[in-house]
Amino acid sequence: MKYREKLVELIFDDDENAIINWIESMPLLEQPDIFREFDTLVRELAAAEGRNIEEEFPDFSLLTEFVDHYEDKILDEKLAEANLVMAQQELDKEMLEVDEAVSGVREYIMDCIVNNDDNTDAMRELAAKMIQSEKENDIFDPNNWSRIL
Repeated sequence: MKYREKLVELIFDDDENAIINWIESMPLLEQPDIFREFDTLVRELAAAEGRNIEEEFPDFSLLTEFVDHYEDKILDEKLAEANLVMAQQELDKEMLEVDEAVSGVREYIMDCIVNNDDNTDAMRELAAKMIQSEKENDIFDPNNWSRIL
C-alpha cells in the first residue's frame, strides 16, 4: 500500500501516460510491486462501482502474468550485474597475484645477474625476452629493471 495514494492520483490524472511515466521513473526493483498495487487498486475501484474488471477487460488478468515475468527479468538482470562485479573483483585479485609473481621472477632474474650466479647467461637471455614482451604489451617500465639496465 506504499504507492496507493500516488496511484490513485495518477489514475484520475488527465495525462493518460502519467502512470507509465511515473512507474518508469521508479527504481526497477520497485516497479513490480507498483504494478501489483495498481492491479489491486483497479480491481477494488471496479468492485466499488459494481463492475467486474475481468468481464469488461478480459486481458486485464494478463497483468499478473506480465508482472511476474517482468520481475523475474529484473532479478535476472540484477543477478547478472552482481555476478559481473564479483567476476571483476576475482579477476582483479588474480591479476594482482600474477603481477606479484612476475615481480618476484623479475627480482630473481636480476639477483642472478647482479650476483653473477652460474646461470647468469641464461638469466640475461630470459631478462631480454621478458623486457621485449613487456615492450610489446605496453607494460614496460625501465624502473622495474633498473638494477640491470
